[in-house]
Amino acid sequence: MKKKALSWLLCAALILTMIPAGAVTAWADTTNKPAAAAEVNASPITTEAAEKTAAVTTSALTTIDLSNATGPAISNTGKEPVLAYVPLDNRPVNVDRVIYEAESAGFQVIMPEEDLCATRLDGQPLNSNGTPYGDSKKLMAWIEEMDQKTDYFVISLDQLLSGGLVNSRTLYGGSYSDEYQMIDKLVELSQNNQVYIVDTVARLATCTVGYQGADLNTYNAMRQYNLQGRYVLKSRDLTVKNIIADYTKSEKGGKLANNSVYAKEINHSLKTRERKLKLIDYLLSMDGAGRMKYFIGIDDSNPQNTIQTNEVNYLKKKLDGRGLIYSGADELGMMAVLNLMIDYYGYNVNASATYFGNTESSGSGSVYDMETVKENLEKHLESIGINLVDRKKADIEIVVLTSPSTAILNSKYIDQAIDYINGNISKGIPTIVINSAPSAYSGNLEYRMTRECEMSMLLAYSSWGTVGNSIGLALCNGVSRYLYLHSRDNSSDTADIAFLKGLIFSYEKDISYIRGGGKTLFNDYLTSNGWSTSNFYQSDEQVKTVNAALENMLKTSEYNVTVGDIVDNLTGCRYFKGLDGECGIIGKINLSNYSAPFFRTYEIHFDIGVKLSDITLKGVKDALTVDLPYIPAAGELTYSYDLYYMDQNGKLQKLPVIYNKQTGQVTFATNAMPNFFTAVLTMDADKAASLFVDVHLSAWYFDYVMYAYEKGLMSGTSSNTFQPSSPMTRGMMVYALYQMAGEPTAKNTALPADVKGWYEPAAAWALEKGISSVNSQGLFGAGEALTREELAHMLWQYGKIAGLDMEGGSSTGVYGYADVFAVEPELREAMDWTCRTGILTGTSGGTLLAPKSTATRAEVAAMLKRLSLLQ
Repeated sequence: MKKKALSWLLCAALILTMIPAGAVTAWADTTNKPAAAAEVNASPITTEAAEKTAAVTTSALTTIDLSNATGPAISNTGKEPVLAYVPLDNRPVNVDRVIYEAESAGFQVIMPEEDLCATRLDGQPLNSNGTPYGDSKKLMAWIEEMDQKTDYFVISLDQLLSGGLVNSRTLYGGSYSDEYQMIDKLVELSQNNQVYIVDTVARLATCTVGYQGADLNTYNAMRQYNLQGRYVLKSRDLTVKNIIADYTKSEKGGKLANNSVYAKEINHSLKTRERKLKLIDYLLSMDGAGRMKYFIGIDDSNPQNTIQTNEVNYLKKKLDGRGLIYSGADELGMMAVLNLMIDYYGYNVNASATYFGNTESSGSGSVYDMETVKENLEKHLESIGINLVDRKKADIEIVVLTSPSTAILNSKYIDQAIDYINGNISKGIPTIVINSAPSAYSGNLEYRMTRECEMSMLLAYSSWGTVGNSIGLALCNGVSRYLYLHSRDNSSDTADIAFLKGLIFSYEKDISYIRGGGKTLFNDYLTSNGWSTSNFYQSDEQVKTVNAALENMLKTSEYNVTVGDIVDNLTGCRYFKGLDGECGIIGKINLSNYSAPFFRTYEIHFDIGVKLSDITLKGVKDALTVDLPYIPAAGELTYSYDLYYMDQNGKLQKLPVIYNKQTGQVTFATNAMPNFFTAVLTMDADKAASLFVDVHLSAWYFDYVMYAYEKGLMSGTSSNTFQPSSPMTRGMMVYALYQMAGEPTAKNTALPADVKGWYEPAAAWALEKGISSVNSQGLFGAGEALTREELAHMLWQYGKIAGLDMEGGSSTGVYGYADVFAVEPELREAMDWTCRTGILTGTSGGTLLAPKSTATRAEVAAMLKRLSLLQ
């Protein structure tokens, strides 16, 4: 079963007095709020690079607002390094996942507007340039603009020169002068920047079904023609001219037979290949100094001798160590970004690989992959400079499930893989999981993972399409995150959230949608309405209807692995926040705005909202000294006491103990408790001491004020004062509870005339939920000071809407105080709850409630922290 052990772990930790500071479960979402600055390790960067990083502003052509960006920085400017990225197309694998990958590794990402690099299939709305493909000229202008703002570029050649991957399969003939000029500019760009080029070898069928009139018959005819073996040129004869001349020759040098029905389309496809080959050849020739790095994917490849063979051999020779060619296209952007991260952080990662299925050296796993699974993985590792080592020396482990050597052993291989994954998780070993043969196992691995594994503790997972794609995507997510954690003392919330978004996307898309049955539901829905699964676009209104239906069916229908299964597996569980045992806890996950890119069911897009718990767990590595009470039953004499625990293999192990008959205490020391953690909240000591001149380290409320400030619940009254003795006003209080609730959206209702300014959204929410009300004049009264009984009522109302336990509590209730009857009768129940739960404590030595006294800001800071402990 999945290990949602947080609650009992923290209880046990409290019993053993392991936690020096309170364990808090309030949520912190820093997606749209600036975080407090944190010290980071500086990395050398050129003056020019620092100036460019500092110069980043929001461009009219960019879609990402940098004005509120926060997080780790490794440059001298104190800001995150910035990546300018031109994607292959506008699909999530080339956009969302690249952004998640880069941000999880401490980078900001700037991209052109989607309209400049979007692909539209036949019958779909065109881009603003009047075409179904990207705008090369505006993209080049955008790149030149970004040259003033950053040193880091990842650029898709297919997008820049051809308007995207799909359109690159259709262009042919004419002059290449415009393309050559843009290539010259790229070479110039590389003189003072780090430029990573992404490109593809033309696919066997140089067309796309549903684009510019191509259908499945066209695709099959082209693919069949280009699958035929060509005369393989020797190394000395590998030239662009010879390769093109051999496009129509058989393996023995004779003329290839052509399908007369599709002769025109096949002829055009050969010219398309010629264009792509000449363009990449020109770039490689002009980049004679080797300043750029290249990631070239073989689009729709095959292991046998095909029309691609000579092209691939030529490019390998021409690259001369400047990059690598491998099967797959969808992971290219992520692979280039990963290589940038490796270069940037300057650390050679060591990895080990463990296979289950016994076919890693004999099978490719897919008809679209050229190598065996093992060769494919090793080539990917080689391309990004990762060392393959023995497990004991590895930084990360890669677990790969391959096609079963014998079908009857399917369940056994899944059992072995699950046990191995769980073993790594229990030991805190950074692990990447790849299912290279999902069809062979019918989604059974994923079904069991969601029910038996703490999947949030993996660095990455993938079972996307081809084996090459799966390997690339998994390595990119996992290694990028590892590099960031290895290179930083602290992981920012911004990077954590980006990492989790990437992990959630892979689980929801690869498991729930593709393997779990979501796609089947979507296909059935479209078909039942008479809409095509490869292009369902009819109108903008129809698309809204389809998107709403998609979201509803994925969230509410029952299928093998649902969206809810994934969210439930991850919520409240750990994730790697550091490499020395530090783990964060995932709070709430919200998935929304579902859609299907290209208006087809191949993949889906959805927005991901993640909130983090305030807790950071740290593994206990040193021995713990534990005291346990043991009192013999009446009439019994205990003359021997032994203590046992069960290890990970299910075997009983004995612990040496000391039993004191006089005190009834059993004492033992052990570090054999891998599931115990400490949870602490810390702040830089100098920052804490200097934050507010009127909040001293020795003050009883110091810790409470620091907590409320760090969590964004309360702020200072000036740049350096908190005014702890000043009254807490209604506006301040509703804002604090609004922040604690996660800034929920209130209905658009009429507000009192005096509600305006910084607290307006909080007041609207508080009035809607009954946390606050208007006064006798019908006004909100934001500046009015709150009494202690009024404050108790607001906290009580908040507790009800937050789903807190309204019946429990072990502290003294309201009737245990001498002035209980000074509390207004209608407020007594609320005051009783805040007293029983320990949120509100007595004054005058703990004997009086002082319900009519004004609540101070220091008192409220304490109450807010105590309230957070209940959530």
